[in-house]
Amino acid sequence: MSTSPPDAPQTGLPVIAALEEVAALAPRLPAFAAAAAAAARARQAELTKPPGALGRLEDLAAFVAGWRGDPRPRIARAQ
Repeated sequence: MSTSPPDAPQTGLPVIAALEEVAALAPRLPAFAAAAAAAARARQAELTKPPGALGRLEDLAAFVAGWRGDPRPRIARAQ
């Protein structure tokens, strides 16, 4: 993996330049926690809003919950 070009935002993260680099990183990703995603969807169903009112945001929230392994994940610093 290479470093960021001089004009790129400095995030401290490596620049991924090839699909092989993605494949090499994939095994290090956390396992998807289906129980956390299901709990997030169940909580969404209890909120005071029409079902599906937030559209894809509800799907994204459930995905993040499963990826983080936490039914109520917090994103401290979105980029």
